[in-house]
Amino acid sequence: MPNAALKDKLHNTGVDTKEKYTALAMQESRLKKAKKHGEDTGDWNEFNRLGGDLELKRLENIIHTAQNTNYNVKKTGMDAGRENEFIKKHEKDRGNANPTAVGGVPKVTKGSIKDKIMTNKEVYNEEITKEISDIRYLIEYMNNNKKQKL
Repeated sequence: MPNAALKDKLHNTGVDTKEKYTALAMQESRLKKAKKHGEDTGDWNEFNRLGGDLELKRLENIIHTAQNTNYNVKKTGMDAGRENEFIKKHEKDRGNANPTAVGGVPKVTKGSIKDKIMTNKEVYNEEITKEISDIRYLIEYMNNNKKQKL
C-alpha cells in the first residue's frame, strides 16, 4: 500500500507528463513481477513489452526519490523537536473526550540528551529552572514580610 502522504501527488515522468504516485507504484510492481517471471521461466516477452530494465530503473528512481523526500521531511521535523511525525494521521475521538480533566504540568526534563542538544532546549530548561526558583524565593520573601507586619 502506498504512503498516504504520497498517494495523490503528481510526479514528473517526462518532459510534459505527470503521473500519480499510485500509478507509478503499480507499474513498478507489475514490472518486478514480470522480471521475476522471466528469471523463473526464461520467457522475457512480458518484461520487454513493459519496458525492460530501463523502465524499471526509471520507475524505481522516481518512486524512491519521492519516498526518501517524504521520509527526510519527517525525520528533520522529528530531530527539530516535533513529536509524532511518523504516526499515521487520524481523527480525534471527541465523543470519548473528558472536557473536565486537567492536563497537568508538562515535564520540562523529558527527552534524550541528543534531542536537547539538537534543539537547544537544555539552555531553555536551565533558564526556566532558575526563574522558578527566583519566583519561589520571592513568594517566600513576601510571605515572611506579611508575618512580620502582623
